[in-house]
Amino acid sequence: MKLSDLGEFGLIDRLSRDLINRPGEVVQGIGDDAAVLNLEGPWWLLFTTDMLVEGVHFSLDYATPAQVGIKTVAVNVSDIAAMGGWPAHGVVSLGLPTRLSVEEVEELYQGIRRAAGEYGLNIVGGDTVMSPERLVINLALLGFVEKGRAVYRSGARVGDLIYVTGSLGKSAAGLYLCQHPDLTIDPGMAAFLKRAHLEPRARLRAGRILSSAGVTAMDDVSDGLAAELREICRASGVGCRVRAGDIPVDYRVRTVAAMANHNPLDWAFSGGEDFELVFTVPPGKARGVEERLAAAGEECRCIGEIIPAEKGMVLELAGGRCIPLEARGYDHFASSQRVLPRPAHRL
Repeated sequence: MKLSDLGEFGLIDRLSRDLINRPGEVVQGIGDDAAVLNLEGPWWLLFTTDMLVEGVHFSLDYATPAQVGIKTVAVNVSDIAAMGGWPAHGVVSLGLPTRLSVEEVEELYQGIRRAAGEYGLNIVGGDTVMSPERLVINLALLGFVEKGRAVYRSGARVGDLIYVTGSLGKSAAGLYLCQHPDLTIDPGMAAFLKRAHLEPRARLRAGRILSSAGVTAMDDVSDGLAAELREICRASGVGCRVRAGDIPVDYRVRTVAAMANHNPLDWAFSGGEDFELVFTVPPGKARGVEERLAAAGEECRCIGEIIPAEKGMVLELAGGRCIPLEARGYDHFASSQRVLPRPAHRL
C-alpha cells in the first residue's frame, strides 16, 4: 500500500497502536495537540513536537532564516496554548544542508531566541546533523498545565457554542503574496499579511484564559478551520453547524482574495497556519468567556454550535440553506496537493 493511498491520518492511526507501556503515567496520549503526562505536585506535564521541512513548510526564497526560527517556536507553542498550558523547555534538532552558511544558521537561532524570549521558553539542548538537500528543523517542547485544567478536543457536547479567536485566512493570503511578488498591493497591507504567514504568533494568553473559563474543547487552527472542527467532532462524537456569515475574515484577506479571484472563506476553512484557537463552550458560560477574553485584549467570535453526530458537519449559508462542510485539512501524503508550505501534524 502506498502512503498516498492510506493518507496521513490513516498512517497515524496505524502507527499509534499499542505504544503505551506505562499507562499510569499518561493522562492523555496520542490524539490531541500535546500529550499530557502525570507528575507529582499540582501540574501536569505537556509534551509536543513539530518538524518543519524546507520546501514543505517554508521556502527560503521568501522566508529569512530568522523567520523560520520564529515560526518553528510559534507552531509548537500553539500546541501548548491549545491545551491551556504554558511552555517551559525545548530542544532543537537541525538537519543542515552544506549550502547553508554559518551566518544563516546563526540567523536561524536569532529567530528562535527572539520567539523563545517572547513566550518565556528555555532552549536547553538538541542535535545537529547534516541533511543532504533541505533544511529540517524540529522542536520538542515541554510545558505545564494545572491538574484538571488541560483542554482536549474530546469535550464538546451537543448544544455547546463554537468560537474562534482573532480572524482567519491571513496566513494563506500572506503565502499567496509571497508566491506572487509582482502583485500590486498596498505595501502596509502586504507587510501585515506576509508577517502573519512568516512570523505567526501563538495565542498563549487566550489559551490560558480559556483553560480556566469552562470551555469544553479546544484546538489550534494549524490545518484550517474545517480540519480542526473535524478533529473536535471526531474526538467528541458530535457534529457541528457553522454559519458562513459569522466566520471572521480580515478585510485585507478579502482584498487579496478578490485580486486572486479566490473565495476568502476557502482560505479561512482550509488555508491553515493561522494558529488561532477554535473552542466550544456551554451557552451559559459564553458571555463570561467573551468578557474575560475582551478584558485581556483578545478577540473572539461565535461561529456556530455543536449538533448531534448523525447530522454531520454542515455550513449554513445566507438565507439558512445548509450544505456539508468539507474538512479539507492538509495531508502530507496526498500526492495531488501542493508542497509549499504547509503545517505539520502531530502524532
